Amino acid sequence: MAAFLDKLPTILVLAVLVGIFLFLRKHTSSPGVRLWTYAWLLIFLHFSMQAFETHSGLIEKVFESVDLCALELAAIVFVISLTRAGEDRVRRTYLFSVLAVPTAFHAFAITFDWQIRWALAGAFAVIAIGGAAYALFETPHRRALRLVLAALLLSVGFLAVKKQLAGNADFGVTAILTLGYAICGVLYWQRYPRRSPGVMLVAGGFLAWGSVFVDDVPLGWLWPKLQLNPEIWNVPKFFVAFGMVLALIEEKSRIIEIAHRREREENRLLSRLSEISSRLLAGKDPAALCGEIATAITDASSFQQAALYLVTEGNVLQFSGASGLTPEQLAELRQRTWDWKTDTVKELCASGTRIGNNSFRMADPENEILVPLVSWRGSCLGYLWLKAPGTDSAGAGSEIAKLEMLAADLAVTIENSRLHHRLVRSEKLAALGQLVAGVAHELNNPLTGIMGYTELLGEELQIEGPAKRVQKLANEARRMKRIVDGLLRFARQNNPSTRSADLEGAIRDVVQLREYHLRKLSINMKIEVERRLPAVAIGEDELKQVLLNILNNAVDAVADSAKREIRVVASGQNGRVSVQFDDSGPGFSDINRAFDPFYTTKPVGKGTGLGLSICYGIAQECGGEITLANKQPYGACVYLEFPAAVTQPAAVLPA
Repeated sequence: MAAFLDKLPTILVLAVLVGIFLFLRKHTSSPGVRLWTYAWLLIFLHFSMQAFETHSGLIEKVFESVDLCALELAAIVFVISLTRAGEDRVRRTYLFSVLAVPTAFHAFAITFDWQIRWALAGAFAVIAIGGAAYALFETPHRRALRLVLAALLLSVGFLAVKKQLAGNADFGVTAILTLGYAICGVLYWQRYPRRSPGVMLVAGGFLAWGSVFVDDVPLGWLWPKLQLNPEIWNVPKFFVAFGMVLALIEEKSRIIEIAHRREREENRLLSRLSEISSRLLAGKDPAALCGEIATAITDASSFQQAALYLVTEGNVLQFSGASGLTPEQLAELRQRTWDWKTDTVKELCASGTRIGNNSFRMADPENEILVPLVSWRGSCLGYLWLKAPGTDSAGAGSEIAKLEMLAADLAVTIENSRLHHRLVRSEKLAALGQLVAGVAHELNNPLTGIMGYTELLGEELQIEGPAKRVQKLANEARRMKRIVDGLLRFARQNNPSTRSADLEGAIRDVVQLREYHLRKLSINMKIEVERRLPAVAIGEDELKQVLLNILNNAVDAVADSAKREIRVVASGQNGRVSVQFDDSGPGFSDINRAFDPFYTTKPVGKGTGLGLSICYGIAQECGGEITLANKQPYGACVYLEFPAAVTQPAAVLPA
């Protein structure tokens, strides 16, 4: 009863500690905390057995064996909780079988005084070799520490086996307890390398706990008559226990502080993005804000680098702005992405890992993220490229969600901006069409009279000089008549009942008309037409006029270029037929005015400035689209899209 009363305060304190760890285990999913709870339960069992020891008979042996086994297994559990094996069920089971089973067998065997020296030596050899093997092959990093731990375990294990064979089992028990708890101090500091009170208290407490089992030797040699209260040897245990609780509180506080800091950063990012979104929705040109958007992302988020690519109206991916990249990195990125198409980036997204609603981590390199700019119609208008701080960023998820919102706003703004430009262009062309129609009709009658009278004068004049001048006047009048006819066609809004044309045949005919000039100027003409292309819903003459105007512009553009190449690609999909003209010329000098009537960059007398305007009017009449884009580093792209002609079923004649 006296022994129980002496141990009662320690037992009560340990019971409270076990309760605390059970509460912590309930509120955390960490495997380490669960293992610490089991270890303290074993320590509690160790002290409870000491309180009920009777010092006689078989029951005494049982209590002593449970006492020693619980103390040694607690050390093993602490060690496993501080290694990688503690977080993996398979490794944890392996390490328990290698260390815990031989330890328990050794404790019971020496308590009951079993005379099986070879078996006990073998058990200790398994502990030493298994622990050394794990230290060498399973512990990451710190090669010097691994070698020291392995050498220490093997050397102490060799001495313990040798003494066990000689009949001395106490050395093995002391070795297990001393090394077990002392190694915990080293492993704890390695796992939580910060100079906080909790971590230092736990690491120092484990080292002191391990030294308790060998302190009686130097103390007995230095102060042989020194009498110490036995409870003083339990102080390191309490240091470890309270230090663990304090360390967990420190860790929770650190996590809360990190969360608050991340929340402040995300609020700052959200504020910057909201400001930019407001400017976008107010009608600011998105292309002019791309550099500012990239700068806001790198300044107010964990992403160190950002870049924006926009898809032009010609379906060409164009670099528009970047931030956080050195000139060398920017040059490398542009070199790597200069030939990216929308299909290329779609393939990269498909092969990557989805990390948000509409964002993807690329497979190679892993720390690059793509966020497509998808409009409300589902079309892709560009991409946001991000360089993540690592392959697994804790705050990237919430930041990605906010950047996806920005990408959606940017896509809506770009879509609205393009629709607005098309509306303005259509209204402008409609007003010009009405004006041109009136002027053209007024000019048509005088021109007809001029042409008629010049023909009569040409027949009456016999003198060669005046006859040539009259002929030149007639030619200029006919030229004016062609211009007026073009103006009337541009202004006309007719809608013929039957519209169907063979696109491939029209392309071949138009190219044949310019074959002489193509050969004379050494222009490399490439034509790629998809097989079984459906007919397009447009009149054949109108289609040829559109194709010829665009081809003429391409020929004129490449005539003075070092590389003379024109490429025509035709394909069909989803009831639409598209034709794309690419040339190697200098590109459009002012792409926003290219459709304006009478706007031309050609020399005087060579162009009227009506070609693209007429093409635009014809495309709009038949429900098609025509878009322009400049290629990088040079060249122009004209993209045509027409609705496919609806095939009418053949009429069935009555019998």
